[in-house]
Amino acid sequence: MRHIKPQAIAMCLLGIVFILSSVTKAVALQVFADELQLYLDIYFSGWLRDYKLLLSGMVCMAELVIGIAYMIPAMRRYANVAAFLTLTFFVWLTGDNYFFPSILGQIESCGCFGELIHFTPLGSFLKSLVLWGMSAVMIIYPH
Repeated sequence: MRHIKPQAIAMCLLGIVFILSSVTKAVALQVFADELQLYLDIYFSGWLRDYKLLLSGMVCMAELVIGIAYMIPAMRRYANVAAFLTLTFFVWLTGDNYFFPSILGQIESCGCFGELIHFTPLGSFLKSLVLWGMSAVMIIYPH
């Protein structure tokens, strides 16, 4: 009987999470764009507001590509690096939203999984932190 390595399971799990996140956002892309606009207004002074729909589509595509790359054994190393960098940004963003809310308060929904799953600011930060930790372990112990 063949032994399945824990790293392979973790990589497949990360791939599924990225694909699920991408697809659930894409289903209601305008809703995700409106949530993204909240972050753009606070962190980028609103100058990217006109590009919210384009940026939302790009986020969905990037997540889908990372998720699919995790499913292809030869691409997993690249997927690990891309996921780690992406999740590093999300940990910072969700952590900043939770620990240092703007004058307007915390953004209540991150839009991480579109309309399928709603996270509180704390839940969003913890989810990002756990996924970031998984990707960090996969970079340190790839095989």
